[in-house]
Formats: sequence, structure tokens, C-alpha cells
Amino acid sequence: MHPLVLWSLNGERFAGETPTEEPQTVAWLKGLSKVGTTIPDILCLQDFRASMLQYLTPLPYFSFVPMTRYISWGLQELLGICIASRWPLNQIEIHHSWGDGIIRDLRGVGSDQKRIKPDYLADRLVLQTQNRIAMACSVQRASDSQPVRVATHHGLWVRDGVPTAEQMESTASICGFLAKQGRQYGGLIYAADYNPDRNGYVMDMYIKSGGRDALPLEIATTLAPHHPAARLGIRSDCIMTWPGAQGTYPYSIDNVRLDLSPGSDHAMVCCRIMS
Repeated sequence: MHPLVLWSLNGERFAGETPTEEPQTVAWLKGLSKVGTTIPDILCLQDFRASMLQYLTPLPYFSFVPMTRYISWGLQELLGICIASRWPLNQIEIHHSWGDGIIRDLRGVGSDQKRIKPDYLADRLVLQTQNRIAMACSVQRASDSQPVRVATHHGLWVRDGVPTAEQMESTASICGFLAKQGRQYGGLIYAADYNPDRNGYVMDMYIKSGGRDALPLEIATTLAPHHPAARLGIRSDCIMTWPGAQGTYPYSIDNVRLDLSPGSDHAMVCCRIMS
């Protein structure tokens, strides 16, 4: 198989600081349609607004799954995760690691896109009204005999990285799903904003379920410099692989790098997939 290029980005909800501002993230997304612009084979997106789907023209095959419904500057829309590709997506599967799947109005977040005060109330309301969802699909390139299995997810966020019972429950659920996907489809690539805790419990659960982290150790954080938690060295985003039923890992990941050009509060994680 010739290499496939995959990018993964948390888009900071693609929302501006004012109703009329076009964020750099949206300008970057629109720019993918310009002639001569480099685009990936696969683009995984988290905190993605449904209104942004219209700008995925260069990646015509996509699946969007909402987590919640929220209001941004008076406009109510769906917020979720998305996998977009230059190649057809097949065998799409959805998994709820937190929540019941019912799409509700997001509570606990103000019109300025920030959590309300007091903290405990905001966190409780978000937990009640925002699902956490994973999506997996097979990407079939015409030149390949076998499709590539890819998954993305937006992990359950915890304040200051302090682990909670809810985060552990959600992580156990997503790890079970990813491991099963790997066994069923002969391996899996996982590109996500997985929101780890500061004690390393979340990553430990991923590893125990078979996950291999492909993010180089020299990458201290995947957050942009203007993100409040960047100074803490949080690696919120990941590229991981899971084995097939025989315990072998069919995919290798290389050329892993970060790209700040989209202008989000997360860096975009870019890599090359080999099989």
C-alpha cells in the first residue's frame, strides 16, 4: 500500500470571538478548496460544527456525528465529530462512550463559548447534556486491495486534568470499542482528542486494551501556545494503532508532526500511514 496522509484537528468549535469574526480555523478550512493547496487523504475533526460541512468539498466523502446542540452568537447548531476523506467511507460504526445518544441543548457553557461559574455546576451540566462519541469507518482507496480502518473520538474532558469516575467509565467504554474494531477489521488507526488525565490513568487504559501511541516523545504538548493548559505539557491529541485478531499491528505510523497553521487552540496532528 502506498502511504496515506492523515490529519487530525480539534477545531475549537470553529467559532469566532465576535459574531462577525471569521476565525483563522474557518479561513484555513475554506482554503483547502484553493487550487494547489495540499490536502490529506483523511481528515479527522473534533468539536466540529455542522455548518462547516459545506467547506469539505476537497474531501467529498465524510461522516458527521453530533455530540450536542449549542448556540453560538444566536445561531443554534450541532457540534460533533467528523471523518472526511478523498476516498469512499464504508462500514461506518458509531459508539457512545458517554451519554445516551439523545441530542440535547448544551448547558453549562455561555455565549462566549466558555464554561459558566461556578465550576462544579458547569461541569455537571455539560456531563448531562453532551454525549461523547467515537466513530470508526473503512477508507477504501481505488489502488488498495484492502481498506484502512480509522476511528476518531472526543474524550471526556476533566478540569485541571484531575481524573474522575466519569472519565474512567468513558475511557473503559471507548477502549473496549477500539479493541473490538481492531479485532474485527484486522487493525485500527485512532486519531483523536482523547483528553487524558494528568495521572496517566487514561493512557494506561488505552495501552492495556492494545493501543500503541505513535506520538513521538519529543512532542511535549499538542496544544497551541495560546491554550491556557499548553504550559502544563498536556498531550491532549493522539495517533494510536490497535492490532488485529491475531495480535499483529498491520499499520505503522511515521512522519508525525504538529501543524499550527489552522489557528485552533489545538495543533493539528499530521502523520503518514503505512501498511
